[in-house]
Amino acid sequence: MLFAGQKIHKIFKQKFRLMVPIIDFRSSTVEKQMHAAYTTCGFAVFTNVFDSWLSEFLDWQQLVEEFFNLSDVKKTKYSYSGVADNLGYSGITEERLTPNKPGDLKEAFNWKSPDKMKDQYWPEEIPEFKPLAQKILRIAQLLSLEFLYRFENILKLPKGRFVEQHLDGASTMRIIKYPPHKGEIKQDQLRGNEHTDFGSITLLWRFDDVSGLQVFDREKDGWFDVPIVKNSIVLNVGDMLQRWSNDTFKSTPHRVVNAEMNKARYSMPYFVDPGRDVLISNLTDQPDKYPPISAEEYLKWRLAQSSADQSYVQNKEIEAEGIQYLPNY
Repeated sequence: MLFAGQKIHKIFKQKFRLMVPIIDFRSSTVEKQMHAAYTTCGFAVFTNVFDSWLSEFLDWQQLVEEFFNLSDVKKTKYSYSGVADNLGYSGITEERLTPNKPGDLKEAFNWKSPDKMKDQYWPEEIPEFKPLAQKILRIAQLLSLEFLYRFENILKLPKGRFVEQHLDGASTMRIIKYPPHKGEIKQDQLRGNEHTDFGSITLLWRFDDVSGLQVFDREKDGWFDVPIVKNSIVLNVGDMLQRWSNDTFKSTPHRVVNAEMNKARYSMPYFVDPGRDVLISNLTDQPDKYPPISAEEYLKWRLAQSSADQSYVQNKEIEAEGIQYLPNY
């Protein structure tokens, strides 16, 4: 569905083939497999997740390509709002996922649920874009709740305690195009430089079989490819869930390297974040490793490290806690 070929991309080395596991989401042992994945590498590839909506995603893929094929003049009408709203279009090199490295070789567009989205960011050149984008977001929301309930069970929390923190969340859907590139590439410049995700979990759709997504293994001190599987979702843990779980789950650095630069690469992450008034504090019965932190303030601080938002006022208290998640390896 999501790409023409059906090959499964091979991991870097044979001995590391199972670094990122492939999990059937409808398996009777899914929570056991998730526990093994997220207490170690922090990533997994899931099959049998969204099969009921394959036709919607095929239609959406066409609109994604149509949007990015608009002229730069038209796309910049919907330019990025800044970190407070986190909406709209970002051009090539405008985002730096590693703050001290060159801008990333990608362009992107962010949108949110109707109560948090602003109409001026919907591309008027493509009438079908808004209604289908909203439907794709609703599907992602439903799927994210299924995953959050699984994490809740793994942590042995009372039913609904963890999920409820996300019902009025600040979650963001994003489409990304990594365009073909034949020109100069600066030192340390990548399609998407190394970073951890900021929120609770991220669901990632990939619309083709172009390689490039890698995760970092701290124990083996190396980068390894994430396998490409047809009609799958990649799910990784973000910084807030690592803090919430008191380091039970791992928020793992990842990147998109400059592979197959003669081809465009398309993907769509759904960043699942808690509500803006939520305080991130230890959910386990183990001694706290971190002090409580505001979900909203941490999210804005991390976004500000990657974008040139002149309106953002640095929060020194959040910076003291957040600096540990910036690349330092």
